[in-house]
Amino acid sequence: MWRNVEIRKEGLTSCERIQDDKVAPLAGLPMPDMLRRFERPDWIPSFHGKNNVRQGGWHPANTIQGLRRFSIIPYLYLMKTSLCILCSLVLRAGVASAQNTPEHPEQSQYAARVKPALEQLEHYPAPRYLPGNKLARLFNWMDPYFMGGAGQPGISNDAAVRNGVLVQRELILNWNYGIVIAGAGVAFNNSGGRDTSCPLTIHLANEYPEVPLHIITNWMACSPREIGYPSASSMIRSDDLPASLYLNFDFYGRAQKEITFNFPDSLIHIDGETQKYYLNRILHFLHRPVDLINENGEEAPGPYQLDAIRQDKALIRMKDSMKIDSWVDFMAVRKLSIRNCYSASFLNEIPALKHTAFSFYTVEGGPIDRFSWPILKKCMTARNGIYYSTPDFYPRWPSNWKEWKGPWHGWSWIESGRKVEIRDGDYLFSPFVAAGWSENSSEDIRPGQWLGLLKCLAVVGAEFYYVGYFNLGAPFHDPAGYAWQAAMPAYAQAVTSRFEDVLRNGNVLRDTAGMPIISYPVSDRHMLITARKHTKKEKYVIAATYQPFSNDSGEIPEKKMVTVLIGKEALTFEVRRQGSVYVYEKLQDGKTLFYQLDSWHENAHPDRWSSNFCFEAETPDTETDLINLETSSKGTAGNFSDFTTFLHLRGKSTYDYSFCRKEDSGHPSFVWLRYKGNGSVTVSVSDQQSGKPAGSIKLPETLSWKWFKVSLPAEAQKKGVHVLTIGVKEGFLDLDKLTVTDEEGFHVPKD
Repeated sequence: MWRNVEIRKEGLTSCERIQDDKVAPLAGLPMPDMLRRFERPDWIPSFHGKNNVRQGGWHPANTIQGLRRFSIIPYLYLMKTSLCILCSLVLRAGVASAQNTPEHPEQSQYAARVKPALEQLEHYPAPRYLPGNKLARLFNWMDPYFMGGAGQPGISNDAAVRNGVLVQRELILNWNYGIVIAGAGVAFNNSGGRDTSCPLTIHLANEYPEVPLHIITNWMACSPREIGYPSASSMIRSDDLPASLYLNFDFYGRAQKEITFNFPDSLIHIDGETQKYYLNRILHFLHRPVDLINENGEEAPGPYQLDAIRQDKALIRMKDSMKIDSWVDFMAVRKLSIRNCYSASFLNEIPALKHTAFSFYTVEGGPIDRFSWPILKKCMTARNGIYYSTPDFYPRWPSNWKEWKGPWHGWSWIESGRKVEIRDGDYLFSPFVAAGWSENSSEDIRPGQWLGLLKCLAVVGAEFYYVGYFNLGAPFHDPAGYAWQAAMPAYAQAVTSRFEDVLRNGNVLRDTAGMPIISYPVSDRHMLITARKHTKKEKYVIAATYQPFSNDSGEIPEKKMVTVLIGKEALTFEVRRQGSVYVYEKLQDGKTLFYQLDSWHENAHPDRWSSNFCFEAETPDTETDLINLETSSKGTAGNFSDFTTFLHLRGKSTYDYSFCRKEDSGHPSFVWLRYKGNGSVTVSVSDQQSGKPAGSIKLPETLSWKWFKVSLPAEAQKKGVHVLTIGVKEGFLDLDKLTVTDEEGFHVPKD
C-alpha cells in the first residue's frame, strides 16, 4: 500500500512515496523505522522555509525582462530596489551552486552533463589519512549496484554490476572503505549466472584480501523455501503460525498483528539456517575471511509493544517465570535471546565465521522506541572491549539537523543516545549516516554542512560510519547526484586519524552531575560544539560547525567566532560551516598549543575544491616532538581568534607531507613556504617508485612571516601519491604553512 509523505515549504510541495514491502529489496539501506512511524499522523514532517533562488523557476533573464516594463522615472526607486534584490539573489545562487555537482542540471539549461559517480570520486581531492592509523574502515551501505547506475537509462544490469565493482575498487583504494557484499541473500542475483558463477564482488574481495570484507544480511527477507521449508517468507514475518505466537494490538489507531516476545527458538532457527545457506554460498567462492556482518534488523517484536504486552496473560506468566520485575528489561532480555538464537545459527555453525564480528542496525540508547542499551547491546560483537552503538543519523534536510522529526534523526537524538551509551562505558560508536535522498537533491543537506556534522560525530566517539543512501523505487536517483555522500565520511574520518590517540584514550567531558557533555550550549542556535579530552593529558580535541537551517546561502555567514567554556577554560576560536577541528593542549612546562587539523577543507561540493595542496606545517605525516611546536596569539589567554601555530625546523629533523595527484598536471610545480628565520631549507619529493636527494635552498633572512617559492622536481607533476619532505640544513627556520601548486601566478594568502 502506498502512503504519501508531504513535505511542505512556502510555495513548494513535493511528495515522496514509500512502499513498505518494496523498500528493503530496492533500497540497499536499512529501513529506518519509517515503515511503522509514518502511521503516526503527528509525525508527518512539515517544514517551512524560503528557497528564493529555486522557487518559481527563477532566472536572471526573467527578472531583467520584468524590469523593462517600468518607466525609469516614476519607478526609479522600485527599480533600484529590484536590482538590489537581483544582485542579492545572484550572489546567493553563486554561493549555493558551489554545493552542487559541477554541471549540475539545475544550474544551467546549457549544462553539458554531470560527471558520472566514478569519475567524480576519481577527481575529488583525496582524504588525508595519517599513515599507519588503526581506524576501522567505513562500511558501505550505499549499494554499489545502484552506485554503478542500476535503473539509469542505457545501463543494463550487467553494466551496473561491473560499474559497481569499479566504484568499490575506487572506494577501497582511496577512501578507506571495506569491500561490501550488499545482501547475502541476493549476492548471486546479478552475477551473470547461478550459484556456480562467482559474483564479481567476490572476485574483488579475493583480489584484495588485506581489505576488510563486510556482508549485509536481511533477516526479514529470508525465504526458508530455498532450503526446503514451505514458507516463502521469513518465519518472523509469517502470518499463518499458531495464534498464541501473535500479539494483536492497536498501533496508533490501526489494528496490528505481529509475533511477540514468546516466539520459539525452533522457528527462529529456521530463519538462521536460511541465512546460513546464503552465507555458505558466498563462502564457497571466498578465499579469505569475512571481517564484519551487519544485519539490517528492524524485525518484530519491537519496543512499541510495551503497552499491549502488559495486558497479555501468556506474557505476564512468562515474565513472572523469568523473575524479571521490569517490563522494559523483560522486552530487552527476550529480544536479546531471539537475536542471539538467530545469529548463532550461522556464526557458531560456520567455522569460517569464527572470528567474524557481527552488528545490528539501530542498537543504541536513543530516547524512544529503543530497547535497553545495557542489555541489547550484547546481541553484537564487542570491539576493543566495548560495544559500538549503531544509531541512525538521518536528518535529511538542513532544517532538521539539530532536532529530530519522526524517523529522521538529527543531533538531539544522537545526544540523548550517547549519554546513555557513554554512561554504560561504551565511549566509541559507529553511526549510520545519510545526508538525504530527496528526489530533488538540492533539498538535501549540502556537502559543507554535512561534513561539519560528521566531524562532530567523530569527536563524540564515532570511529567509523555505516555510510548509506536510499533508493526507494523507480525512477532511481542518478548516483552522480549523490556520489559526494560517499566522500564526506572519509574526509571526516581522515581528520579523526590525526587525533586517534585522544579518540581511543579519551572521552567527552562530564558536567557537575556526572552526565556526559555531548555538545556545549551557546547563545547562537546555529552553533554546534563538541569536545573530547585525553584521560592522562591536558589535551583536548574540539570540533565545531556553524549550521544553517536552510539551503538559502544567505541565511547566515559561512563562519563565525565563538567563545565557549570547555572544562574550566573559556576559549575563543573560529567556527566554519564545513567544520573546524582543533587540538588544544596544555603542556607541563606551561606552554599552550592550539592548532587546526582540517583547515584545507572547503564549504563546497568536493569537485569544486581547490587543486592546490595546502598544509599547516604543524600537522605533518611524521611524528612531531611537541618541543618543536609553538603557538602565538594576539589575544588574551584562551583567545585564539587570531593565532599562529608553527613548527621549529632544527637539526636533522625532517617532516613529511603527503599529497595525491589525481592526474598528471603537465605544468611546473612549486611549494610556497610561509616561514621566518635564517637558514637553508631542504626540499625533496618522492613517490612509491622513486625519490631524489633533497636539494638545499638558502632562504632570505626574515624576522617576520614571509612567503617564498621553491621549485619542485618534475616528478611532482605526475599522477599518484607524493611525499614532500621538508628539513633544515643549517641555521634555524620556523615554518607555518606550505602550499603545493602548479599556478605560476599563485597569490599567497594575505596575512
